Amino acid sequence: MEAKLGKSVLLLFLFCWIGSGCNPNKDAKNSKRYLEEAISAPNTNVSPRKKGWFEEEEGDSTRQKHLEDNIILYESLLVNGARIYNKFYPQILDAFLFEDKFYLKARFPLEYPGQIQFTFPEYPDYVVTNTGKQAYQVVINDALDLNRVLFQLQYIPSTEDSLVSTHYSFTHVVFAE
Repeated sequence: MEAKLGKSVLLLFLFCWIGSGCNPNKDAKNSKRYLEEAISAPNTNVSPRKKGWFEEEEGDSTRQKHLEDNIILYESLLVNGARIYNKFYPQILDAFLFEDKFYLKARFPLEYPGQIQFTFPEYPDYVVTNTGKQAYQVVINDALDLNRVLFQLQYIPSTEDSLVSTHYSFTHVVFAE
């Protein structure tokens, strides 16, 4: 009797488990299928190049990206082979509020031949100090009500640069609302 009851419970458990879709490989298969569908979508081609670099082609446009730990560090758009824009994003190393000042350490991990200039239009009282190769410390004064930092960035290419001059913005959230 106990053996029959044990088998019945086991069969009932397996039936409920399989019938309700509790398959441990189901999510992996779905995400793989989703990726395959995204890659094989009409007029779209995603190809990994070197570690972290990706190109996505759609019609006459090519979007280049560099990611580290799922964070975009660089993005570029080419249309018919001509570069439209290129964006370098800072990696925030440290950020904290002390008294009425906000301190932020950032670096641009990818090397670039030109220059990146940035301002903070919402907080005009700031100081930017170069602390190393492509690394900066920013001190924003009178920052008691600060909950995000809006960077206005400009990439200025060098004379032998294949990148183009680009104005863009980047927001670092300090305190989520």
